[in-house]
Amino acid sequence: LFAQTFFSFGLAAGSSPHASNVQLPETFRALVADSTGQSFSRVARIRSLPLPAVAEDEVLVRVMYAGVNGGCETFRARGEHSFRSNREATEPFPLGAEGVGIVAAVGSDVSDVVVGDAVCFVGSAYAEYSKCKASMLWKVPEASPEYVGLRISGITACAMLELTGKVREGETVLITAAAGGAGHFAVQFAKLAGCRVLATCGSEEKAEVLRSLGCDHVINYKIQDVGAEVKRLAPNGLDAVFEGVGGSMLQIAIDNLATEGRLLQVGYISEYPHNSDAQLESSKNEVDASDIFWNKKTIKRGKQTIYGNAWPRDFGGVAGCKERVLGLFADGKLKSLVDTDEFVGLEAVIDATSHMLTGEQLEKLL
Repeated sequence: LFAQTFFSFGLAAGSSPHASNVQLPETFRALVADSTGQSFSRVARIRSLPLPAVAEDEVLVRVMYAGVNGGCETFRARGEHSFRSNREATEPFPLGAEGVGIVAAVGSDVSDVVVGDAVCFVGSAYAEYSKCKASMLWKVPEASPEYVGLRISGITACAMLELTGKVREGETVLITAAAGGAGHFAVQFAKLAGCRVLATCGSEEKAEVLRSLGCDHVINYKIQDVGAEVKRLAPNGLDAVFEGVGGSMLQIAIDNLATEGRLLQVGYISEYPHNSDAQLESSKNEVDASDIFWNKKTIKRGKQTIYGNAWPRDFGGVAGCKERVLGLFADGKLKSLVDTDEFVGLEAVIDATSHMLTGEQLEKLL
């Protein structure tokens, strides 16, 4: 649910009993953590591991591209919030979230995919191979990097704006960190709904990309007063905000909500542990961004609503978002933009994560 990057690598196959028509290696390399620690860079290590056997309902995926989620990996490495169990880990635990790859082996009960299919997956993506439940895979036409962004960032934007926020034609919507992984999808879903879109970013290069996606107004927070610009551009308030920055940006969003405005929290990156000014940023808003995010709290302020971690509380509708995201992309109505910075191989993951946390990346970083 955080601003993202990705890395890529080409992999050769070796030998194994898991599939009769594909030769697999006996071992594979993966980025793991032996224990929790202060940061991702301090705990991440490349290890050679035995290639796992697949159960009846599982699939082995040869990873081609993996998304980089700085916030998620920071908390995973530190063993905080949803990753607290990592503190008690007695064996190395895997790192990485979403990726795209090629099916290398399937369990005996798997019928939806076959060896050679391209798929999106979630879990243990910082590895040459990842074992997944077949039911959680997205079968896609090709193992291209654009599908990495769709798997988490695209579906997050769709679900939060359309299901939780219920944005409608004619509404004014603010997207913060709009040139990032989730942000650039949020811009497009808001425009598809017929909204007037305001967006924040930190460079003219990013602003140009956002205008190309249809943004009506772009605010460069490094050279403009965001609060003053929002008040000027939306004097009657913001109907919805897709907010992933936290700190002072979160307070600006709260202060400018319309009477029935909805704030959709996707993250709070300025308050993450990597930022030396995190405590200062946390003091700049009236809510506890970490608390409402991880505990998925909903705050009512009159007719206004602040959704902490704005994923739909009822996951039943999210399945429809998958089909919508993939359908729009296939029809050319949704762009999945990939950052031009190249990070290749497991050795590059630490640098990619650090780059993502600077906020300098443009679009989805792989």
